Amino acid sequence: MLSLAAKPPIGMRGTSGGSTGGSLFVGNHAVPFKGNTVTTAGGMPLNPVGPRWVIVKSPNNGSPGTNELFAITCASALDCWAVGYSDTGIGYNTLIERWNGTVWAIVSSPNNSGNNILYGVTCPSTSDCWAVGTYYNDDLFQRTLVEHWDGAVWNIVSSPNRGLSSPPIDVRVDVACVSASECWAAGSNDDSNGVGQTLIERWDGMLWTIVNSPNASGSNSFQAVTCASPSPPEECWAVGETVTDLGRAQTLVEEWDGSAWSLVSSPNSGTYDDLLGVTCVSASDCRAVGYYSGVTNNQTLIEQWNGFVWAIVSSPNTSTMQDNYLTAVACASASDCSAVGYYANGSFLSQTLIERWDGTLWTIVSSPNPSGAQVSQLLGVTYPSGAQCWAAGYYANSNAPPQTLVETLHAAMMFQ
Repeated sequence: MLSLAAKPPIGMRGTSGGSTGGSLFVGNHAVPFKGNTVTTAGGMPLNPVGPRWVIVKSPNNGSPGTNELFAITCASALDCWAVGYSDTGIGYNTLIERWNGTVWAIVSSPNNSGNNILYGVTCPSTSDCWAVGTYYNDDLFQRTLVEHWDGAVWNIVSSPNRGLSSPPIDVRVDVACVSASECWAAGSNDDSNGVGQTLIERWDGMLWTIVNSPNASGSNSFQAVTCASPSPPEECWAVGETVTDLGRAQTLVEEWDGSAWSLVSSPNSGTYDDLLGVTCVSASDCRAVGYYSGVTNNQTLIEQWNGFVWAIVSSPNTSTMQDNYLTAVACASASDCSAVGYYANGSFLSQTLIERWDGTLWTIVSSPNPSGAQVSQLLGVTYPSGAQCWAAGYYANSNAPPQTLVETLHAAMMFQ
């Protein structure tokens, strides 16, 4: 059976008790927190002058409640969206936040009965956005959840489910659009034997329908989807993992060529390899990120498509003795990409991890963590322009529920 939190790798936590509280529409300005610690890989020098990552205040539901962001996207530099869920003690509810160029604010979003979670978001324009995820009740069935922004409000849009298992498990984890009349959502569903299968759905401007997608031998799940070419020949990619009968996992990559989805060979580094994010600069330049099981710990995994084959590209880690995960990737150009995630430090506390591609190699760059945070994870990243990048996730202090975490890299922000 699929995990409730198929994305990101670790599970979500709810809020115990019956605390209540409304949305906090707080004026949160894009300035660094005071007293943030900055964690860097040992021996990795920093530029004394240049753009840097800073934390931007983001609101939370509850007082306090559990709040986590799983994905982020921008329609423009002045219009960005982040999605996830919040739990104020009455169950999981969708959480959608919007950047208007000055502040992040919570925007009202609908829910089905039961628990609701959003994992992915994309915006073809400022008046056309999609968010996808799942909803479920105490019987643990899971159904696809799709919401649409029309420029004024978010509404739930009907989406199909295979419903093959008992209880039925159907989850969407990511969405990408070629245009307003063509979008793709990816995820997975359980078959009648409880084995995971790939799930691909397509928006044609009128409705969502399931499109056939192949499966490798084992339990399959998609974690991310992207489209490289908006005009014929179309090219879209979906990535994830295939868990084999031996309890091992291999990377899973599939391509849409304009007429059908097909399996594409992808390399592996360890006994457990998982791809969690994918993006394309062009039809002949795509990047997928995730992690693999190293000799002693999990390590970062980055693969690149050159138009012919997928190949592993060397990527750094904070240490071979620390777990390192990359959960999402985005590119402003072929020589400017960012991958985000987290790593476990010497105290086994997870800290933010950001790596940058400069056209030649990937390097770890400094990224902040909220002061006193026991857990800090980045789960989504996007470029609204070549001069700005956003990342979103969550953090948690000791004995406190997770709270939203948003960071930005801006060329105009210099080290002091």
